Formats: sequence, C-alpha cells, structure tokens
Amino acid sequence: MLLISCEKDKVSDITGDWLFPIAKGTMSINSLSQLKNLKYQVNIPAGSIGQPVNIPVSSPGLQLDHVGPFPVLITDWLHRLDVDTLDFSGSLNNFFPIPIGAGTVVTMRTSRDTGSANIAGTAVIPNTVLPGAAFSFDIQVFKKTLGDSIYFFLDHFNSPAYTNTTFTTTPTELKITLKVITASYAEVYTGKTFYSVDTAEFSVGSDDNVGSRTSGTLSDTSTSGIINVFTDNGLPANATGQLYFLNESQNQILDSLFVGNLKIGTGKTDVAGNTTFTNSQHTGVAVTRKKLDNIKQSKYVVSHFNFNTIGLTGPIVAVSTRAYLVIQFTGDLNIRINF
Repeated sequence: MLLISCEKDKVSDITGDWLFPIAKGTMSINSLSQLKNLKYQVNIPAGSIGQPVNIPVSSPGLQLDHVGPFPVLITDWLHRLDVDTLDFSGSLNNFFPIPIGAGTVVTMRTSRDTGSANIAGTAVIPNTVLPGAAFSFDIQVFKKTLGDSIYFFLDHFNSPAYTNTTFTTTPTELKITLKVITASYAEVYTGKTFYSVDTAEFSVGSDDNVGSRTSGTLSDTSTSGIINVFTDNGLPANATGQLYFLNESQNQILDSLFVGNLKIGTGKTDVAGNTTFTNSQHTGVAVTRKKLDNIKQSKYVVSHFNFNTIGLTGPIVAVSTRAYLVIQFTGDLNIRINF
C-alpha cells in the first residue's frame, strides 16, 4: 500500500495536531497473491512410457510422440483466466533407470488435445538427462486463455536402447511453478473462497528524525483517535480484511488494525467483467494510545484479504481489469505534539 505521512509544522515550542498517515490501496485480479506463486508436482510413472515395474525389461529404444496428458487444476475457484504474461518454470527430475534423450519437449497445453494450437509453452531438452539428473527451464507465456486446468506432456520422448533394466515404482517428477504476471479477464466459480496475502515495508516516521530539530525532546501526548476506512468494492465477491503490523524481524505481530476483520460487501459485474454496481462503505476504527505506539514501532505491514463468491447468482462471475476494490484510510487522531 502507498503510505503517505503528513508533514508537521517545523516551528518549535508549539503545540499542534498531527494526522495519522493516509493509506490508499487498490486490488484487482492482478493483485491476488494466490496467482503469483502456484506450485505443482506431476508424477510420471513408468507405465506412462509403457514400461512395467519390478520386472527386468529390454528395449531397442523408446520413441514416443506424446507422454501424458498430466492434468493440473490451477485453483478450485478459477473457471477461466486470460493471461497477458505468465512465467512457467520448473524442473524435470529423472528417476527412471534410463536416460531421457535430447529433443524431448516439456509442453504445457490448455487442453488434453495434442494439437499445436493449444500449446501455451514448451521447453526443449537440449542435452540427455541421465538417471538421477534434472533439467531446469524458465519460459514466458503470452496472451493465452486458460481453463480451470492445464495439461503437461513430454512430447517427442526418446531414450536409447537398454537391456535387462528394472523400473521401480518411483516416478519421474515434473515440478512446476506458475506465476501470473498480468491477466486481463477471469471467471470465478460461485460458492468459492480465495485469498490474497501481501507484506510491505511500513513506517510512520521516526521520533529521532522529527526530534532532531528540537534536540530530541519530542513529547507525544495523544491518547485516542479514529481511523476512517472507506471502501469501494466493484468486484463480484464479498471480502474480509485485516492488517497486521510486524516488528523488524517479521517474527512478531505487534498489533492489528481491526478488532475482528474489516467486512466488505460485494459489488457486481457484467458478463464482460466490468463493474455495474459499486458497494461503498465506511468503517471507523478506534485507535488507543497503546495501538498507536505499537503501529509506530512496526516495520512491516501484512495485508490479509479473503474473498468469497458464496450466495452469488449463477455458476460463475466475471472480472476484468476494470473491476477494482479501492480502500482508503484517513486519520482523525487527536495527537498533541509538545516541543
């Protein structure tokens, strides 16, 4: 979140008022941390390349057009996602007792069909991957529409001849990380819950820095106040939110902003995902002297937002980049500053 501190009067030996720092943030489909680091493991058993286990076998060599598909559910709440840019990275760890030959291709497709039109990304293995070795790759995918699942294949799988080789039940592993950089449109199933968690550095200003003009004699005598929280939700989801303030090592929660959670009512969108109704709310949060001190000592803030489409009409709701949740904090704190 963008944190902006108000500037105080520079004249010494006066008593004045301070406003609590103003914060404003905007959330959209590209803000969801749940889409930033999706990790999967795909097991490729010996049977998928036509080999039995625990029986010695021989072969003049394997040449397979396609091994797979190996489906992966992206998330259980996402029906469709139109990505502008997506990072697709991972590693193929060969636990077969045979090499995986150069020219084998790790392929991500948008459907089970083995045609070329549905290919989202590929990584060609340039060198033979020996038993116990791994091949790592990093690919960017542009302008693709994904359904609720993606499908991985090993295309043009090849391996040289072998004699009296025994495959075990240990599969070869394909470890995948998907990071949605930007998306333009999403369809979300109703009756689902999803979330976003983000950590950012935080500071409300240093007493030492402020007090340097007055030989460090700053005295803050505030006892209470109100933080006003204004929300404009144009997303087709209910939301609850909380801000946690952490110490410098990020291992201790010093305080939270809300008692319980901030509750935000749902907005509405049309079939194109554009907002047709914005749910606007105002919440006042009482800030005590102790809470203010805890917030001033914090170095990081963690935002937790849970979204849900429970009770909404239809099997899916649509979201475009024009639909936003905007949250603004304004301070109304009686902070008396004595120099």
